Amino acid sequence: MLTKWQVNNISPLPSKPLYNLPDNQMLMKTHLALLLIAILLLLAGHANASLWFKVIDVTPIEVAPNSEANFTAYVQGLGSERAYVELVFRNISEGLTISCPKKIRNVFPKGVTEYNCTVMAADVAPGNYSFVVDAIAASARPGKMTAFINVIEAKSDLASEKEIVNQTAAEAPAEPESEESPAPDSQPARKIGERRPAEPEAKGTPAPGAMAAIIALLLVLRRMKS
Repeated sequence: MLTKWQVNNISPLPSKPLYNLPDNQMLMKTHLALLLIAILLLLAGHANASLWFKVIDVTPIEVAPNSEANFTAYVQGLGSERAYVELVFRNISEGLTISCPKKIRNVFPKGVTEYNCTVMAADVAPGNYSFVVDAIAASARPGKMTAFINVIEAKSDLASEKEIVNQTAAEAPAEPESEESPAPDSQPARKIGERRPAEPEAKGTPAPGAMAAIIALLLVLRRMKS
């Protein structure tokens, strides 16, 4: 048990301030600097491990109405990591349908991956149509491209039949020439009602009997006068 003197001589404990403003400010600056460094490191790591896939080319597409045609789209990885990339088609005109047997493929960085697709055309008018093809991957920026479809005019049935007739006529053997040909010096046939030209009359000399009769007649006349 403490005596009264001991209780009076006990020195009180030094009081410590609850809030030290300079120290708290320094501590906050240190934490803020560490937080900024962590954010910069995170951004740097994300930049080094970026994901970016872009459609770089689409082969020419030519299709006739009520038919289909194949084409190929090329996707290149421009980032630092591989990912599963899906092709998405947008802004397709009515009457045109695009499908791909394998629309999602594993695309590697710095590599080019081919997507084989098919366009089907209904009864659409001939002309040039466009659509947008985009490469979609998780956490990756878009890499879209505009491609074109050339719808050509289909051949009509009449043109096809005419072509078949011409081909058949070209393959048919030529007819032999007739052996009976008119003589080169023969006279051309006269038209109906055309008069035959008059033949020149032959001027002949008297026959020998007629000459004797004339001489005898002259002699008789001469005797009658004498």
